[in-house]
Amino acid sequence: MKMSYLLKSKPKHEYRAKILSVIILFISLYILQFLFPSFTKNIIYSVSRPVWAVENKIPNPFSKFVGFFKSQNNLINQNLSLEDELSSLKLKEIDYDLLYKENQDLKNELGRGKSNNRILSRVISGPPNSPYDTFIIDIGGSDVSVGDKVYISDNVIVGVIQNVTFKNSLVELFSTGGKKTQSILSRTGASYILIGRGGSNFELVVPKDTDVIWGDVFVYPGLSSSVIGIVSYVDTTSQSSFKTVYIKIPGNIFSSKNFFVENQ
Repeated sequence: MKMSYLLKSKPKHEYRAKILSVIILFISLYILQFLFPSFTKNIIYSVSRPVWAVENKIPNPFSKFVGFFKSQNNLINQNLSLEDELSSLKLKEIDYDLLYKENQDLKNELGRGKSNNRILSRVISGPPNSPYDTFIIDIGGSDVSVGDKVYISDNVIVGVIQNVTFKNSLVELFSTGGKKTQSILSRTGASYILIGRGGSNFELVVPKDTDVIWGDVFVYPGLSSSVIGIVSYVDTTSQSSFKTVYIKIPGNIFSSKNFFVENQ
């Protein structure tokens, strides 16, 4: 039969001896610090230096995560800012469309007539029934001539009369693909040639440091300073030293039922 024995606990005097040794060590270090301060600092530095070296070599596991989240936060803020700008532009376009429609309805009630050398015409046909970026209007003959300017409102010019028959005329928009139109940037007075891209859109390629920004207005050369288009987007993502500026005729021209033709 096996006998089991209880393990004897260590005597209390062993713990007391260890505690006493730690106390004596701290007292000794304090006395050395007081009597030989330079010597003590060198000892502490020699003991601590290996620990510091290891600590510096161990990368902080959270540094990359912190940098990642900061970068993501910056991208989110930039995206929100761009969305706010886009929403603002859309609201302005909606406001313009509403004002333009009210203006057109009022003029329709007054009937066709000549005012400031402009004749009110009605759209007979437009895209896709007519060639892209062209319209057929219901006036012709001696009332209009090739090259007459065409407007959709008092201050927005959209194109010229390209062809005239006895009863009708063909309007070609400035935004017709490949068509070049001289313009002036209203804010700075600088001259630029806009390239038509179809669908009431223009394109302008300029050096990246050129002073052209979102919302800038391009006008037709002349005393009246009629609006040709408004900058809707500026693309600076290209790796080249140029940026592409996108310009759009204000308002929804393809739903327009009337144009104004200005006699030369």
